[in-house]
Amino acid sequence: MANLFEELDFALFTQYQGKTQTEAPDGQTKLRNLYDKLGLILDGLQKLGYKTDINRNPLTQAGPSTMKYCSYHWSKIYPKDQSFYNGCVGKVFFVIGSTEKGIDIHIDSNSRKGYNSDSNKATKTIKDETWLQISPNEASQYSCDDYVKRVDRYIKECWKEFNLFGKEFNIFVCTEELNKMEMDNIKNLLLSNYNLILTGAPGTGKTYLAKEIANALGCDKDHIGFVQFHPSYDYTDFVEGLRPVKEGDTLGFQRKNGVFKEFCKKALMDMNTFEAGYQALVTLILDSPNQEYICSTYGSDNNQFNIYYENDEITFKRRDSDNKRTAFKERLLKLYNYYIGKGITDIKNVVRDEMESVVGCSIDYTNYRGILQTIIDQQENNQVTKPYVFIVDEINRGEISKIFGELFYSIDSGYRGIKGRVNTQYQNLVPDDDVFSKGFYIPENVYIIGTMNDIDRSVESMDFAMRRRFAWKEITAKSRQSMLDEDETWGSSGKPSEEVIAEMKTRMDNLNACIIDKYKIDEEELSPRDRIGLTEAYQIGAAYFLKYGMYGNFDDLWTNHLKGLLYEYLRGTTNIEIKIERLQDAYNDTTAH
Repeated sequence: MANLFEELDFALFTQYQGKTQTEAPDGQTKLRNLYDKLGLILDGLQKLGYKTDINRNPLTQAGPSTMKYCSYHWSKIYPKDQSFYNGCVGKVFFVIGSTEKGIDIHIDSNSRKGYNSDSNKATKTIKDETWLQISPNEASQYSCDDYVKRVDRYIKECWKEFNLFGKEFNIFVCTEELNKMEMDNIKNLLLSNYNLILTGAPGTGKTYLAKEIANALGCDKDHIGFVQFHPSYDYTDFVEGLRPVKEGDTLGFQRKNGVFKEFCKKALMDMNTFEAGYQALVTLILDSPNQEYICSTYGSDNNQFNIYYENDEITFKRRDSDNKRTAFKERLLKLYNYYIGKGITDIKNVVRDEMESVVGCSIDYTNYRGILQTIIDQQENNQVTKPYVFIVDEINRGEISKIFGELFYSIDSGYRGIKGRVNTQYQNLVPDDDVFSKGFYIPENVYIIGTMNDIDRSVESMDFAMRRRFAWKEITAKSRQSMLDEDETWGSSGKPSEEVIAEMKTRMDNLNACIIDKYKIDEEELSPRDRIGLTEAYQIGAAYFLKYGMYGNFDDLWTNHLKGLLYEYLRGTTNIEIKIERLQDAYNDTTAH
C-alpha cells in the first residue's frame, strides 16, 4: 500500500506558514491536500468506532480581516464509547497533527473553553510525557492503514493517562473510568492472593472500598462477613471457644463457633451445594428416555437400577419387578452433609450401618448410596462457586497472633482448602457430623480483606508472619476523592451541588498539600521549626469532607472536625498555633494550584 505522506509535504509548513492567501495563492491547494491526508486517517479511525473532528481549513485568523496559513494542522479524536464522547466532547481529546517537524500524536484539551492543559502542572506533565513525535523522514514511510493502527495503539497504550488528564479537569466519565480500572486492579490482587490489606490515611474510605470490592466480586450481603478488631478481641470470638449455657438450673459451657469459623462453614456449604447436584440429577432423569435414569449400587455387587422423579421426590426400583420406593430428599441431604463434612466425595463402598446411623432408620442403603454418589458427582460437575468476602476492619488493633492462633497456617493463600486443614484448640469437642469434624480449613471461595490506618499506634504490633500472608494496597487521600461524587456516600443529607463538590476537592487538595509542606511555597523555603512535617499518611481523606452534609458550610466542618484532628497530629511539635493557621489558610483557599 502506498505511503500517505511525502517528506516534502512537511516542508510546505516552512514555505507557507504566516503568509496570507494573497501573498501565496497556491498555498491553499497544497496545504488543503495535506489536511485531507489527515482526514483519510480519521476516516479509518471512524471505521474502528472512534468519533473524530477536523476543520481542514489551512488558514487561521490573524487579526481583523486577516487570514494566514497555519503552522500546524490538527484533528480531534474522541473515545468510541458514546457516554465517553458526550463527557469529553469539546473538553479533552486525542490529537493527530502535522507540522514542519512531522506527525505528532498526543493528548490535549480545549483551552478556549477553560480547559488549559499548559496552566495545570499535572496535565502538562501528562501531555509532555505521552507526546509521540514522528519525524518527516519516518512519517513518509507509513501508509494510511499504518497510521490508523498506530493511533489506535497509542490510544490503548495511553488510555489511563488520558483519563488522568481528564480527571484533572473534573471530567466525570474519566474519573469513573479510573475508579473502574482501580477497582479491577484491586479485585485481581485479591483474587490472586486471597488475602488483602487496604492501608492508608484515615478517612480514605477503606472500609467502604472493601465492601465495594466484595460487591464487584458478585457478593451480596449474605456473602459478606464483617468484624472490627479491638484490643479485647480474641480467638474465642473469631475461631471458636467455650460459651456459658444454662439448662434448667444448671450452668455449663458449650463449644461455639466464632464469627469467622461460622462464616467459613457457610461458605463451604454453599460451595458444596447439595441442591445443585440434586437438581442436576433431576434434569438427567427428566431428559432420559421414558424419564428413567440408570444408576449403579456400586460396592461388590455393582448392580444397576432405574430412578425416576415423581411428586418432587426421586424414586427407584430395586429390581424391574419391584414397586417404586422413595429416596427421601431429607435423608439424602443428611447423608450428603455427613460425608461432605468429612471431606469424603467417594462413597461407593460405605456400609449399611454407617449410613443408617446417620439417617436414624433402616434404608435401602445400596440404592441410597448409588443415588447420593450420582448427586455428588453432578454437584461437582455443575458447581458454580460463589465468592465469600470476610472484612476485618482495623485489623491491626487486635492482637493478631492470639486471634488467629493456628490459622496462621491455613490462612496462607497456598493452603486454602483441605490441604490447609488444622486442628483447632477445641477440636476434640467438635461433633462428628460437623463439616469441620476432621479439622478446620478456609474454603477456596473465602477471601479476606483487612483495613488499617497507617498512623495508628498499634500498626507496629502486627506480626511479620501475618504481614507476609497478605497483599498490601495503599489507598491515598487523592485516589479516593471520587467518593465525593457518589450519591450513596452522602446518605440522607443528600449530595451537594457540583459547584460545592468542586470547591470541596480544591480545599482538600490545598489542605493536603500544606500537610506535606507542598502548598504554594517549596519545602526548602521553610525552616525545620516552621514546617508542618507530616507525611501523606496524615492527609485528610474524603470521608471527613462528607461531614459537610451535617452543617452545609465549610467553617463548621473545620471547627468541629478538622482543626482538632490536625492539632492532635501536631501535638508535641513547635509553633503549633502558627502551623494550624497555615493549614486553615490552605483549607480556605478555593483556587486550584
